[in-house]
Amino acid sequence: MTTPRWWSQPFPPTGAIASEGIRNQLGRPPVDPLTVFVRETAQNSWDARLPGVETTYRLELTSVAPAHRPNWERLLTPPISVQDHLGVGRVVRTANLRLLSVVDRGTKGLGGPTRADQLAEGRRDWISFVLNVGEKRDTAQGGGTYGYGKAVLYRLSRVGTILVYTRTAGEDNVLNSRLIGIALGSSFDSRERVDQESRPFTGRHWWGDVQEGHVEPLIGEDADEVARALGLTLFAPGESGTTLVVIDPDLDHLEDVDQAADHLAETISWQLWPIMLPERGTERLVPEVTANGRSFAPPDPARSYPLRMFVSAYRRLPTDAARTLECRNPRQRLGRFALDRQVVVPMQPNAVSLAASFAGVDGDPHHVCLMRSPELVVRYHEGPTTSSVHSVYAGVFRADDELDDVYAAAEPPTHDNWVFEQLTGTERTFVRVTFQRLREVLGVFRAPTQGAASTSSRTALGAVSNYLGGLVASAFASPADQTPTTPGERRKGSARSSIGESGSGTGETGPQKPGTSSRTRIVTIVEPHVEDDAGSVVLIARYAVTAQGPVRLEARLSIATLEGREDDPPAGAARPRVKHWRTVDGVVAANACVVDGPTEVDLVVVPVADTATDISVIATSPADDAVEVSR
Repeated sequence: MTTPRWWSQPFPPTGAIASEGIRNQLGRPPVDPLTVFVRETAQNSWDARLPGVETTYRLELTSVAPAHRPNWERLLTPPISVQDHLGVGRVVRTANLRLLSVVDRGTKGLGGPTRADQLAEGRRDWISFVLNVGEKRDTAQGGGTYGYGKAVLYRLSRVGTILVYTRTAGEDNVLNSRLIGIALGSSFDSRERVDQESRPFTGRHWWGDVQEGHVEPLIGEDADEVARALGLTLFAPGESGTTLVVIDPDLDHLEDVDQAADHLAETISWQLWPIMLPERGTERLVPEVTANGRSFAPPDPARSYPLRMFVSAYRRLPTDAARTLECRNPRQRLGRFALDRQVVVPMQPNAVSLAASFAGVDGDPHHVCLMRSPELVVRYHEGPTTSSVHSVYAGVFRADDELDDVYAAAEPPTHDNWVFEQLTGTERTFVRVTFQRLREVLGVFRAPTQGAASTSSRTALGAVSNYLGGLVASAFASPADQTPTTPGERRKGSARSSIGESGSGTGETGPQKPGTSSRTRIVTIVEPHVEDDAGSVVLIARYAVTAQGPVRLEARLSIATLEGREDDPPAGAARPRVKHWRTVDGVVAANACVVDGPTEVDLVVVPVADTATDISVIATSPADDAVEVSR
């Protein structure tokens, strides 16, 4: 068996890129490093997919087992001359060496020549990933355009070191394994060592079969035997693909390994959902996350809010519900755009996952997912908010394949934006106009200036199955009806209720009537919420009535839509209804009831599934003169 060794790259007479330059090409993007890690590694795996088979993309968080630790120390400890510049020699001697591995299967692996000075007539995956830096994209409509994404692997490693274990088909179509180590340290020189010729080094190191002036990977059985000795995931017979191992990953911003695994699983769903959908058949990515032997399944994007809204919009792209966005001068089709709109109960701030926040969606969506031909998420472009926090939308824009190279050229090295300023000519125009067209189609959501408002309660209710799964209702404010007052009726108040808070309106009554107070108020003391009432899903709210004498309470119910209240639903459509009132005197099964104040009363409403219910409670005297309104 060939014993792998470390080799440090000296600067050649014509110069070369130093390790610091490679790391700086990625820069320090203002996003979570694990998010960049998922985006870049999944993009590499997806670009290497084989036709007609599902692509497995698995992230493994592990620690080197005690049985394998001596092999790590024996095989990966660098020579004394470079130990000060290559931190891997220190960590392989630690008792708990952590690894983060990317395992893809159903991919073609890294093939082609193993030397950069050899002409590659066909594939050059090995040269592009292992040896060279900054090569142009060689995959038609692929995700990568710079080759810089691999820098995130070294940056995530505390010691700047990764292992590459791949199996690929050669020119004879026979599968063969390859194994090599790569490290980015710091550039240095050897002038302090008197036992060798002084010269500068780039800070780039390779670990493998050291030959004259370069390093070859371990090949075939040698590669598999060393991989087995290190405890790496081996290939099954007839299987191709790649395993990338980040040595000593930096996970300090997360509390523990389980939290890191959860975050990776969530990030996969937010960043890769378009290529995970089952309708893609065998042309789909199947993601997995494991941590110390436990599985952490990525959330199903078609079922998880708010991702399911983006999925819904994406599925409308081929239909008449979508529209084509165009540039008019010069005339050019830019891509397809589709939208999904919903009325929802607002998310609580603590319900926003780290993955969603790092994706740029910090709560309920008002965003458009941008993508091009690989159908990987480029970014979630934020649009205007709506006039109600309960009216939300999610859109998808997919660039036209004819302009794929244009949008690819507009992406920075992290592939997370389209920056038209870095383009020129018509290409600059096409990308700039794309954002102009998005502003135009989303302009309908810009919130108009609202006048005075009164308090109201509205609750979004899904199907019974959603309720049983734990749906929680909440109250919220809506724009007021600015209705002129009539004799005997007071003008509606302008108080507004907040999320999770109760609100009330106050005002003077009309002419005082016997048995009524000159000042009557209704205060919401328990906001509408979902309960199970004798086997039925209902909304229950509690009100306090401040009055001396009898007060007539009437419930006015309607369905809330994105355009406002639906007071006149289509013929035959279901409507919410009052099931009953609960007063101190008992249950009143009617739309209205009369109570003696001051008192408290419960309103029980049967809503319509998958709608939002708007509840208004009107207080009048028994003689039908309105004295107070609480909405």
